[in-house]
Amino acid sequence: MCQSTPPAELVLVMDATAGRHARRFLDGHWCPVHAADLRAQGDLVVTELVTNAVRHGAPPAVLALDCAAQEGVVVRVSDADPRRPQLRHADPDALGGRGIALVDVLSAQWGVEPAPHGKTVWSRLVSGTPTG
Repeated sequence: MCQSTPPAELVLVMDATAGRHARRFLDGHWCPVHAADLRAQGDLVVTELVTNAVRHGAPPAVLALDCAAQEGVVVRVSDADPRRPQLRHADPDALGGRGIALVDVLSAQWGVEPAPHGKTVWSRLVSGTPTG
């Protein structure tokens, strides 16, 4: 359990500004003690999960952030649509379809938890996790 940074949540606006608001939220809630080296990964993962929730999910959507010290930072994005995101392999010319693939590469672990009114997609980022 992190003693430096408490868990935090943000109710997302379901529009094109959601990713920007989510990254600003990270500015004030990212753990500088246990996860400073993970911030760039965190920005990408949060942007992809939030974008998926806005494009394919249903309101309300909530971003949650929790630092578990050496166990990593867990990012969760919940929305009211029960459909699970799909890991796809997009064609090189495709304009989209790479979000969950990026989350898969950047995360030490990730998954989807069904909820009574939707789902939560989560990602655990851990220092020293290889990327690429």
